Amino acid sequence: MKTKFFVLLLIFVSCGPTESEIQEQIEQAVEQATSTTTTTKYVVQNPLLEEESIAPLVPFVERYSSFECPDAPLPKKELFLVNLSSIPDENLIQCYNYALSKTIPTEIETLLIIYPVGDYVGELQNNDTPYRGAGFEPVLNENEVSTIYERVLEFYGPECNVEQQAYEIARYAEIGGGQQVQAALCPQLSYKRTVIITIDPEREKIPIELQFVFFHEIFHALQIYLPYLVADCLLSDSPEDSFVLVEGSANYFSWVTVATLQNIPKEQLMGEWLTFIKHIIAVGESTTEFKDPAIAEKAAIGLYLLVQRGDLDEELLLNATIFSTCNGDYFSSEMMTIARQYWYDAEVVNGKVLFSDQALSK
Repeated sequence: MKTKFFVLLLIFVSCGPTESEIQEQIEQAVEQATSTTTTTKYVVQNPLLEEESIAPLVPFVERYSSFECPDAPLPKKELFLVNLSSIPDENLIQCYNYALSKTIPTEIETLLIIYPVGDYVGELQNNDTPYRGAGFEPVLNENEVSTIYERVLEFYGPECNVEQQAYEIARYAEIGGGQQVQAALCPQLSYKRTVIITIDPEREKIPIELQFVFFHEIFHALQIYLPYLVADCLLSDSPEDSFVLVEGSANYFSWVTVATLQNIPKEQLMGEWLTFIKHIIAVGESTTEFKDPAIAEKAAIGLYLLVQRGDLDEELLLNATIFSTCNGDYFSSEMMTIARQYWYDAEVVNGKVLFSDQALSK
């Protein structure tokens, strides 16, 4: 039997304050966010699968198109870039500008740090930072580590005391820490956002997978109001729902954006992701609940259901209008209940997601 390993990087971003009854996972996310240290965890799946069973499951495994985006208008605030990877600066800037061109105008300023790591090694043994995530062979030299530290300080300026955070970010990069994260390191300048993405040798081979991550994290940076940044800011009726919406919408945006760039029908890509998620649930790597692993992916399918039902205006989701205000009326507890209960009640037929009549019923 021919077998193949693959590594699935599922996104977990710390967000939002919560109530005592909310799941422990959300409470931990809040604790991290309120301490101004946001961590990312790579959930690594290494099931041994038959080679022929992998092809239809991973939506990006056979696609190797380059990391490129079309030209887009220059934003009000240009990207503040620290690029230590092999991807040309121009490509990253173009993709950032392209993402901004798809959303409502914003005063958000973004620091993007991209750095390479070596082969996956498991848990970091010498991690003296508050960051927790997958460990890789470190490849950055002393000058590159110093550049990360200095540019973080430059971006936030003297108004913010972020020396400790800058040190921790640089140190984590120095020891080979893997991450994909968006954070606001300075509460008084919440319009300044930091996005950090690492590129390991496997990710470098599959630009489309990197695009999924890139647009997910950039969308987080463009979400003007995030529950963990503004007290009493809710996107639905509960902090738990708000967390799910923040994560699911970032994935939804990344999927639709990548589908457009790669000339893949959106419906086909949604079908591929649903097939993949159903598989990891079937093998016991996740559940149908809106919890990690794969909370962002499951929530995105739930949002797709709400769009199909006509409960949610897709344009307002994709252009980030929903995140331009707190306590808006875009979502309700009823809508979120439907998303939670019925996102999984679907089949992929001829490459498209078909929800059941019950899921679509008003």
